[in-house]
Amino acid sequence: MIDKKIFKKFNLLPFSPSRLNTFKNFPCGFVMRYIYGYDFPANEKMVRGSAIEHGIYYFLLNYTKELRKDNNLQKYYKSFKNSFLYDEAKRSMFNYYDDGTKFVLDQDKVKKERETLEPSFKIAFDCFTSDNLTWKEGDFVASQMEVETEILGIPFRGYVDFVFESDNLVTVIDLKSKSRLQKNRSDILQQAIYKKALREKYKGKAVDVSMLIVTPKKYEVVDILNTEKEMKEIEMSLISCANMMKICKTKDNIASLITPNLDDWYWSDQDKALARQDIWGI
Repeated sequence: MIDKKIFKKFNLLPFSPSRLNTFKNFPCGFVMRYIYGYDFPANEKMVRGSAIEHGIYYFLLNYTKELRKDNNLQKYYKSFKNSFLYDEAKRSMFNYYDDGTKFVLDQDKVKKERETLEPSFKIAFDCFTSDNLTWKEGDFVASQMEVETEILGIPFRGYVDFVFESDNLVTVIDLKSKSRLQKNRSDILQQAIYKKALREKYKGKAVDVSMLIVTPKKYEVVDILNTEKEMKEIEMSLISCANMMKICKTKDNIASLITPNLDDWYWSDQDKALARQDIWGI
């Protein structure tokens, strides 16, 4: 078990999967965001992913309302792609993206990313309306549901994308929109934490957790099954973080233990390069 006071002195509780993954994969980013409190605006790629999730959420929310009117599921699926609701979900996605990127400096990148929205959304939509996905057995109950758990006595909090529930089964689908079809280790670790939290929340029910990775051309469904190895890896990272925090008394102490790699692509963002200059002087 880890003493919570180690993290409390730097206001790091509750932890989150993204916080721990940032510490593990990019310590400088962890120091800037979570120790010094720099809050960087979302870039066009981040907004793209959120926009596609927003469009799917619009569909699921309104699909549930329509289903209450007409319980003929298969008929509804076959006619849905040409329906008014599909077009409205797509329009909602584009509105979300345009609002979220209006202040991004490089509008050429914004335009290029915008072109990937519709093909990625169509693939995601086809997956969510596929007969092969188990969520059809349950009702859509939440988007961005808050879940909580503890790991080595340290509280964790996160938000899962789409939750479906039936009498005996809870299905969670975490949607990842990417330019290339790739499974990041960080994504798997995030889902392992979510699965632990959901099993504790829904005691007595089976819990299925899957990642749906979509690109403008392809998709892959990644089922999160046995997470024993992942949880061990998460515990090791958390212990490493605690050991660092334990020997440090100030924010500057933490920063002094980490040396920025100036060749990293991360510094191509001017705001982040300026924050690096403020903290490390380089």
